[in-house]
Amino acid sequence: MSLISKLAWRNIFRQKRRTILTILSMTGGFVLSSLAIGWMDGSYGGMILFFTNHRTGQIQVHKDGYLNDPSIYDTIDDYMSVGEQIEATDDVRAWAPRIYTGALLASRVQNSPPGIYANSAAASVVGIDPVMEQRATDFSDQITDGEMLTASPADSSLRATGQILLGRELAITLNVAVGDSLILFSQAADGSGADRRYIVTGIVSTGNTELDRASCYITMADAQLLFALEGRVHELVVMTNSLSDVERVTGEISAMTDPLGLSTAPWKVFAKEFYNGMQADEASLKIMLAIIIAVAALGVLNTILMMVLERRREFGVMKAIGTRPKSIVKMIVLEASIMGLVSVVLGSVISTIGLMILSKHGMILDPPLDYGGFTFREMVASITPGCYWIPAICVMVTASIVSLIPAVKAAHTDAAKSMRKV
Repeated sequence: MSLISKLAWRNIFRQKRRTILTILSMTGGFVLSSLAIGWMDGSYGGMILFFTNHRTGQIQVHKDGYLNDPSIYDTIDDYMSVGEQIEATDDVRAWAPRIYTGALLASRVQNSPPGIYANSAAASVVGIDPVMEQRATDFSDQITDGEMLTASPADSSLRATGQILLGRELAITLNVAVGDSLILFSQAADGSGADRRYIVTGIVSTGNTELDRASCYITMADAQLLFALEGRVHELVVMTNSLSDVERVTGEISAMTDPLGLSTAPWKVFAKEFYNGMQADEASLKIMLAIIIAVAALGVLNTILMMVLERRREFGVMKAIGTRPKSIVKMIVLEASIMGLVSVVLGSVISTIGLMILSKHGMILDPPLDYGGFTFREMVASITPGCYWIPAICVMVTASIVSLIPAVKAAHTDAAKSMRKV
């Protein structure tokens, strides 16, 4: 250990109160920054997973142009073959096909004359494969009343009564409950009429009131038969093992589907409004993080500046015996760096405890947060490497840079004046 290093280490323990104050200031900045990053990563990660798992999926495959101008005629042919190729891609967890079209739903009061309907509403009809949808998005978790769709005679006969799931707000508009019946009116892809009687088997609540006000769900086989779309679908929803895999998997699927006239997009593209909103919120949190670091830096600057002023005679003596200015600068910066390192270790311990509590118990939002049309009732933090290395770098760099100003001031101390008795 060099003489300058020994002096720096000794000086840290000379004024214990001053040292503790400086370390606490940097530790506070580290802990606040770490908790803010963990909260940001956990909250936004949870929002993304909720958004993609409960509705959109992480990756979507469509016919070219479908996203910009959805049409019942823009379908994916031989979708099972395409889906099997997608499933063989590394880090693809599951996929599910969907059909989208519009319809008019009408319900009537019990015991009213045939053909007399009391309530009606336009709705988006979503055809799903119950087994594949459940595997990909845990769809049944959104059913608050009733049960999941199952195979029925409507899957193979146009005259049979089908099963339907209604969004909660749509069920309220139609004034129907589980077990009630309604009529669906629409038009098939071949131009023929598409109408069928359905029994409501369940009520769905996705957390998005606008979506639940205009959505209903029938089985894939029923939708293909009713809308003359045998062997065709409008969308393939893909789920990956991790959000970090989405961009890479999207590229691999695109290379596979582009020659087939299909387009592949990640959630950041087809849910652009949601993504842009998150980006704006993240930017505000980063500004808050910068303010926390700046406040901690000012505290460190003030403390080290006071330390330099109190040690003027010491620096005067060092200059008088021939110590070079750069050695004094090095000593003060080293002192600040050592205190910064201690702060990082201490802050890591405190942050880990706080992050573990926030990741396990989270925070109940009362009232719930309405974000991107979805309602979130709980937020949790996540423990990631960024919770440690980002604050650590900020503390160490801040300590080194902030200490330069007092260090340069100390290096230019006038030996004669500093040792002169007042």
